[in-house]
Amino acid sequence: MAIGNVTFGGLASGLPSDMVDQLMQVEQRRLNILKSDKTAATKQKTSLTELGSKLSALSSTASTLQSESSWSPHSATSSDTDKVSASASYNAVAGTHSVEVSRLASSQTLMLAAGVTDTSDKISSAAPTLNFDYNGISYGTGTGANDFGIAQDDTLADISTKISNFNYGDDKGVSASVLYDGSSYRLVLTAKDQGAQNRNSDGTTGTPRLENFSVNMTWDTSDVTWDTGAVAGNTAVLTGSSAVGSSSVVDAVGQTLTFDYQNSTALYNVTITTAAGDTLSSIADKINALNRAGLKASAVNDGAQSRLVIDGSSDGTTSYLNPISNIVSGITFDAGATTLGTSWGSFQSNIGLDAKIKVDGLGNIYSTSNTVEDVLPGVTMTLKETTSTPLTVTVTDDTDTLKTTLNSFTTAFNDVINYINENKTGSLSGSTLARSIISQLRNELNTATHKDDSSGSQLSPFSILAELGLRTDQKTGKISFDSSNLDTALSTNFNVLSNLFTNTQNDVGTGNNAGLAHRIDDLLDNITNSTNGSLTGVKESADARITSLEKSIEREQTRLEKIRERLTKKFANLEQLVNSMNSQGSALTSALGKLR
Repeated sequence: MAIGNVTFGGLASGLPSDMVDQLMQVEQRRLNILKSDKTAATKQKTSLTELGSKLSALSSTASTLQSESSWSPHSATSSDTDKVSASASYNAVAGTHSVEVSRLASSQTLMLAAGVTDTSDKISSAAPTLNFDYNGISYGTGTGANDFGIAQDDTLADISTKISNFNYGDDKGVSASVLYDGSSYRLVLTAKDQGAQNRNSDGTTGTPRLENFSVNMTWDTSDVTWDTGAVAGNTAVLTGSSAVGSSSVVDAVGQTLTFDYQNSTALYNVTITTAAGDTLSSIADKINALNRAGLKASAVNDGAQSRLVIDGSSDGTTSYLNPISNIVSGITFDAGATTLGTSWGSFQSNIGLDAKIKVDGLGNIYSTSNTVEDVLPGVTMTLKETTSTPLTVTVTDDTDTLKTTLNSFTTAFNDVINYINENKTGSLSGSTLARSIISQLRNELNTATHKDDSSGSQLSPFSILAELGLRTDQKTGKISFDSSNLDTALSTNFNVLSNLFTNTQNDVGTGNNAGLAHRIDDLLDNITNSTNGSLTGVKESADARITSLEKSIEREQTRLEKIRERLTKKFANLEQLVNSMNSQGSALTSALGKLR
């Protein structure tokens, strides 16, 4: 009887070639369950993170609604924005106001009378001094911490930079700059604080911000000396014994102003004789009409008085220590009330005056700045130009902005509800916290807010949102505003509506219900707080679950690798055994065949 090979599936053993894989599929059922659990846990963590972001967005809008500024938006308009612009904050009061501007606030400016002829000129004196008082505080040489550090070899630009960049503490400080007048460079100091340090009762400057200016330094060119104590110099400043206006005229014809002027050509004896109707400007014109090289004059008004400035700094060829000397003024203004005298050194081009306005017929209102904030409550007016006729500033309630803020709150609230509802049978199906969040939010919406008098009494006429038009969908939990009811509440009970959201726990007293915005914010903080929030705890549990599943998956994969290795080895041994038996069978068959 012949004995043939018995094969199955084509291999020696007759078993399928993927026999090990088939066996491993059975063994991998537990691994697949672990992987599925990890995928579900990861999706839940992702959903919880997204839910946290939406809760944070709701918390942000709730925080916004805690502020009175969000509940009392106003807008302010001006009938002439080229002269006065206006804006309103939350505490403004609606109304219409008449505004007149008779004077703008100005910054005091102080100019050094002497100058240098080149920007590269340096201080040659070993111990130069420059001092002034600003808002009653002394600055400059020898003032300790307030010393600018002006030193030998400094240029005019160095001095300007040191003064401008100095820390003036609570004051805005002094801006220094360099001005070229056509023949020399001068140092100019400007107060950054507008108006006066102190104002007289009549609105005039009582105490200017910049006072007691003094300077003493020599320069490395032409022996130029800056010394405000000297009764001589490159520039003379003629001021009145009392204020001289820009339209003031001389008291009588034939009065004279005499002085000596020296340039590179000659020494001139100058005499200016007044005529009928002369002003400081026309006197300056007469000096300029002499056409003496290096000599020029101008009238400067500092806001309080006019001054005649005679500049003889240089003719472009040679600079002199004292080009102007022997000034004698016999000019009087306005029926002898003002005598024009002389001074030297530095002079003001602007004294620094407060702004002066009239509001609703109330005059003599002053401001040290052209930004006026304390005249109309909650309204900021920016003065740009003086007015010849009254203009109108109108303040109105801006309910549209408030509605936008409330709609943002509604949108953020509904976004949370939608997200939970959309995922409650999916990635959030195992989260009891997600389901409870809806319940907690609804509870806050339906909780009455108490009055801010610690009495425990509910707000009237409404204490919950439903009473002013907010509706909650019973199926979805989403909210919406009834626009008509909201408009009525805004127009008739604006402050109550504001209190419903903004009352703090201190306002209502211990044990009473604060405003809705505060309660929502506190609730969400308890949920999302990164340290001990309930959502944080759930996310940490999800993280721990994922980590545990990853370790179990790793262990299961290690076990399966060993099983596969064992099965593969057994299958290989089986193949060898069957091959051996098949070989023996073939040999036996061959031997038996030979016996025939």
